[in-house]
Amino acid sequence: MCSVAKPQTEYLAQPPADWFVLDVMRCDGRGRDWSALMVDVDPNDLKNCACEFPALFYVDPNDYRPGKRAAHQCWVQIAGKHRSRTAACRALADMMATRQ
Repeated sequence: MCSVAKPQTEYLAQPPADWFVLDVMRCDGRGRDWSALMVDVDPNDLKNCACEFPALFYVDPNDYRPGKRAAHQCWVQIAGKHRSRTAACRALADMMATRQ
């Protein structure tokens, strides 16, 4: 499990179908474990949904107009050990391609 500050957001082993990746980040400062922040709303439409941190960090405060829809978010643990963000993104893309 990652130790990055993640308030009440669930952890998943596999990425949910039809969700979008907001960011891929290291779990620890120098570690090789990575996780992805995913939301169930297109990132371009996130500004029109009520959302919580950390997804709210990805919305420009000047554009944020929360509507009735609430954006859900989750952290997905990326399988394997990866030296770079690029390698972790490729692994996540492979995970998303093979999900059911």
